[in-house]
Amino acid sequence: MSNAISLNGRLAARWARRAVDRLRRERTEIDELNVFPVPDGDTGTNMYHTLRSAYLAVEQLTGPVTLPQVVGALADGAGRGARGNSGLILAVALQGVADALAGVTVATADAMATALETASDRARAAVARPVDGTMLTVLYAMAGEARERAEAGADLLEVIAAVRERSRSALRETTGQLTALREAEVVDAGSTGIVELFDLLYVTVTGRTPQESMLTEVSRAPKIIHEARAEELEIVAILSAAAPDGLAAELDRLGGRSIVINDRKVHVHVDDETAAAVVLDNLGALGIVRLDVEDLRLHEDEGETKLIAVVQGTGLLMHSALNGATALAPGGEDLVATVGEIIAAEDREVIIVPSSTSALRALFGLRAVTGGEPAESGRAQVVRSRNVATLLSALAVYDPFAPATEIFADMSEAAAGTRVGTILSAEQLATDPPTGVLPIVEEGMDSAVAAAAAAHPAQFYRVYIEGKPKTQSTELTTLVEKLADRLLGAGGELLTVVHGPDCAPEVLDRLQEWIAKSHDSVHFQDFDSRDPGVLVIMGVE
Repeated sequence: MSNAISLNGRLAARWARRAVDRLRRERTEIDELNVFPVPDGDTGTNMYHTLRSAYLAVEQLTGPVTLPQVVGALADGAGRGARGNSGLILAVALQGVADALAGVTVATADAMATALETASDRARAAVARPVDGTMLTVLYAMAGEARERAEAGADLLEVIAAVRERSRSALRETTGQLTALREAEVVDAGSTGIVELFDLLYVTVTGRTPQESMLTEVSRAPKIIHEARAEELEIVAILSAAAPDGLAAELDRLGGRSIVINDRKVHVHVDDETAAAVVLDNLGALGIVRLDVEDLRLHEDEGETKLIAVVQGTGLLMHSALNGATALAPGGEDLVATVGEIIAAEDREVIIVPSSTSALRALFGLRAVTGGEPAESGRAQVVRSRNVATLLSALAVYDPFAPATEIFADMSEAAAGTRVGTILSAEQLATDPPTGVLPIVEEGMDSAVAAAAAAHPAQFYRVYIEGKPKTQSTELTTLVEKLADRLLGAGGELLTVVHGPDCAPEVLDRLQEWIAKSHDSVHFQDFDSRDPGVLVIMGVE
């Protein structure tokens, strides 16, 4: 074979575009093969969205592009938009390829072997419990074939052709390597996606017509009825810094499964919400800046809208994510830039719900935000939610399958119709009051109360209603009841109480008893924010 055929930046970009198109068309068939690690039927879809995010990053490149630029953009985009176990492993593998090809303008046989070896090693290192019969196995086989051919003197095209054939045989072998695959008589779904992508690389480099894909062969296997565990949640969290050594082992100890960690991104499955709370508290101590949670018991298509919630505290992050939102912590990183990236990656309407006035102001400065008008492609609408309580009210009416204009109106109405109150401790008053509350002014406190606050900071509290200072007291239990009574004075059917770790359980117990006696028609619900910055926040609808 001739060495005239090569792989450069232009061909790499063409491959990426073709790969997105192929996975878009074949994702449903790949989904139907998905029985491991759980039969949730979303492997193809996750790989498609991951690769689509990767290609969107390539589209941002301008002028003549080099191979390292294209592959680097693919890795960056995939890392930002990786979905699910398969998507994150694909992103890790692409990052390995990008690192191996840094500085390589035109790929050689040796460079291709090194890239596949790095991709395989990185992917295996990212998985807490690697097993045979998965993407890891197929990547390892491909890397081994590439190295063997390169060392035997094969040129780039010969290496690509040989690896393509080995990927197909390795895929067929997965059926006998995992009990779940053998019982279902199918090959591994994620590995099928890898084989399809490499097949397209061969086609792109050679300019040849694609041969029969692996899907044609595996589609003859029985269709799988996807039944996840009785309860299972998939958590994808982005941390504020790279995950520390030992995190995978700790998550495994806590009962996590399908653990994949890549730099700041953590993917893990857990049994239920109780287990999720334990895992998220562990991750929260490291700093969560973005959280997505999927209930694998539900196999619904994506709705017409994408929801983003800006909220603090692992409890509220989890609640928002379980209600279909991508949850972002307001202080984790550049909020506007992160929201902008999410909007750009979506091909549907985006609705954003903040939990503070500062976040609300920042979001209205985003160019992609319409300011309440019907959103165009690549645009978003922001619900005027000024407080955690109004955010919870908006989330309660969110329906991703309703028309975007209708759901935006419903969420806006719910947020606007919620009366809110906040109780701050003296410590909060003396440091940095939560956003959404007007600045504290000492002249607003009489001298006796100010002296009491200074002498006993842990025993002084102040109430704010709609951001304006009201009552103050050294008795939290009494103050909580007074705030609830005042908010319910204008009527209401639901009292929502958001509390933090410094609000004692007996305070909430007393409040619930008092509500049952004094406002017996009012429904009471409370949320543990698990945010040290929150004492008590109330909302009445």
